[in-house]
Amino acid sequence: MLIGLTLIIVAVFMCCALLFRLSINALPLFVAFLAGSATYRSDSGILAALAVAAIAAITLLAATQLALGFAKSHFTRAAIGVAFTAPASIAGYHAVHGIAAATMPQGAWQLTVSVLGTAVIAAASWTQWSRARL
Repeated sequence: MLIGLTLIIVAVFMCCALLFRLSINALPLFVAFLAGSATYRSDSGILAALAVAAIAAITLLAATQLALGFAKSHFTRAAIGVAFTAPASIAGYHAVHGIAAATMPQGAWQLTVSVLGTAVIAAASWTQWSRARL
C-alpha cells in the first residue's frame, strides 16, 4: 500500500513536470502540431506528418535563435519573448486549472491557484527566451 501511494505521488509530480516543460515550449509545439495536422489531412501519411512537424518546430526554433542573435534593440528581443510567453501562459493556465479542478472544490481558490500557475509558467518561459543567445 505504501509503495503504491509513493508511486502515485511520483507519477503525479512527473506529469506536472512534463506539463511544465510542455507549457514553456507551447509555441513550437503548436506550430509543429499545425504543420503535422495539415500534412496528415492531405493524405500524406503519418511518417510524413511527423517529419513535417519536426521540421516546422526546428525551423521555428532556429529562426528564433537567429532573430535573437541579430536583434540589436531590446524591443525586438522583448517582442520575441512575448511571442513565446503568451501561448505558454495560456497553456499554463489551462494545465494548472485542469489539475486544480480535479483536486480542489470550485471557487475562488481554484481560480487563484490557476492564475498563480499562469504567472509561474509565464515567468519561466520569459526567463528561458530572454536568456537564449547564439
